[in-house]
Amino acid sequence: MRRGHPLGEDRATRGAIIAALLAVFVGALDLTVIAAILPRIVADLQINTADIDRYVWIVNGYLLAYIVAIPIVGRLSDLIGRQRTFVAALMVFVAGSAWCALADSLWPLVAARAVQGIGGGALLPITMALVGDLLPAEKRAGALGLVGAVDTLGWVLGPLWGALIVGLVATDAPWRWVFAINIPLALIALVAVRAAGKRQPRAMVRGWQRQLDVIGTLLLTVTLVALNLGLSAGGEIGGATSGGRALGGTRNPLAAWTLPLLAVAVIAGVLLVLHERRTAYPLLPPALFRRRTFSAAIAANFVIGAALIVAMVDVPVVVTLLVEESRISAVTALMMAPFTLLMAALSFGGGMFAGRSGERRVALIGLGLVFVGYAVLWFGLRGGAYLGLLPGLMLAGAGFGLVVAPVGAAAINAADPEDRGVAAALSPGVRLLGMTVSISGLTALGVHRLQGLVNTLEDVVQLPGETTAEFFARQTTFLYETIIPLTLQVVRETFLIAGVLALLATIPIVAMTRRD
Repeated sequence: MRRGHPLGEDRATRGAIIAALLAVFVGALDLTVIAAILPRIVADLQINTADIDRYVWIVNGYLLAYIVAIPIVGRLSDLIGRQRTFVAALMVFVAGSAWCALADSLWPLVAARAVQGIGGGALLPITMALVGDLLPAEKRAGALGLVGAVDTLGWVLGPLWGALIVGLVATDAPWRWVFAINIPLALIALVAVRAAGKRQPRAMVRGWQRQLDVIGTLLLTVTLVALNLGLSAGGEIGGATSGGRALGGTRNPLAAWTLPLLAVAVIAGVLLVLHERRTAYPLLPPALFRRRTFSAAIAANFVIGAALIVAMVDVPVVVTLLVEESRISAVTALMMAPFTLLMAALSFGGGMFAGRSGERRVALIGLGLVFVGYAVLWFGLRGGAYLGLLPGLMLAGAGFGLVVAPVGAAAINAADPEDRGVAAALSPGVRLLGMTVSISGLTALGVHRLQGLVNTLEDVVQLPGETTAEFFARQTTFLYETIIPLTLQVVRETFLIAGVLALLATIPIVAMTRRD
């Protein structure tokens, strides 16, 4: 029996979705492209390599802006139409990419990455909402799986794309071309979307200037920015008020402001909830969250994101510790490839399976694979060999692929048509929020844990009569025999935490139903 094309039988519908997928792919590349070029950026801009809490904002600036943009632009697309919003988002992404290519110091680059993140974050929810608009319910899960696969494929190719461009361009700062090349790619996607977008639905409501929730937008932004800033400095709570950290790191400049920032996040979050309950046109419709399936899917997405980021951050850390500098980029890309490729392939497969077997069953199977994968990662790293991570990465990647599309489909199917844009936005947005909260919280936990382990060791000092060469050799031995194993121990502990998070995600998944 012929099931039909997964993107619908109408040619205009398929063209609109394919054009949108092209733009999503370009935006997704920049989520991870920075992994391959960050060391070159740090060297070129003469940033102190020990100040990771400063230059990590080249990554966090993009991710945080991406998160903030997702629900805002999702709602905006409900109000003024998908195509208008999509074109505006692409232009913002182009402007941010051009600024990144021209930035000559750290903080202008961070600001440029934030602008780029606003544009990039807008592309995914509009595409997901477009799928909901153009396809019937029985085809949405499979098509959303394809959106997830394309988005994940961008994550997969991001580091390889960055490494390829840096290797091909013979200039003093080849990393600038990684951003510059986004401009023609995004413009091609823009032309394609404009050409294919004539059949896209118009805005759901009129008078959008009055109906966009500006106050809610500001409160959401303050909540997320303050939360991320507070958590990023949380590893030094209770530590010394001056001096350095373990292994030569310098004190985070926001360490003294951690609790005030978290307090601001809580207050802004409470005000956001109160405001959204009273405003006529809320950015985050309370009626959506009163639906059991939607709330369960959103909660599951948060926990899934928290577990997902652990592998994506810790595996490069392990490679950096165990591989010589000249091979770090290549080995990291090869280690992450099975994880991300399986996640991309099975995100499409998970959507197709969910359409036949139901979202809840497929999602639970996926989370089971994630838990087993992280357990295997914990065992695989016991001997200090990075190749032991591969089986666990494959299992976890397959599990994440199976769970993403069913949970996203459940959230969108629980929404009414006029709220479909914001529902589509919240699904990946909350997953990314879980990623940022997890990376900040687990980094803080890791700083505390490693600081405690290192503080129990005796300092390596030069002995009387010991030559400089002998002292250096003893320091090197201490590093490889003591410090690196302690660091790997902390990494292994985060794998266990991620596995527990995967189990916790089964609780909201079980609460999902087909109907509210």
